[in-house]
Amino acid sequence: MRWIAGLFVIAHGLVHLAIWLPKPDEKAPFDVGHSPLAGDVRRPASVLAMLAAVILGLGGLGLIGDASWWIPVTVAGALVSAGLLLLTFNRWWLIGLGINAAIVVLAVQQTG
Repeated sequence: MRWIAGLFVIAHGLVHLAIWLPKPDEKAPFDVGHSPLAGDVRRPASVLAMLAAVILGLGGLGLIGDASWWIPVTVAGALVSAGLLLLTFNRWWLIGLGINAAIVVLAVQQTG
């Protein structure tokens, strides 16, 4: 089960790269570089996506390897991801926010 959970966390991180790094598609139903509050945020969103991918990837590897540090790293990655989703919010991101919340809750449950 540890492997499955770790691979899921890694995959969740990689999805950020697949969504925020490619050139924007004009046919897409929304612009991932646009913030409803701050306007054009393509560059900061790309940086946050890379950061979330790296941190979640490390957290997933730590989880697979049963490293003592996987919990805070994974929670940090989920929080960076949630920040990115809130920055570029649209209704499509509700599932991502739910995934991040589940990652945080499940990680915190492992602390005690």
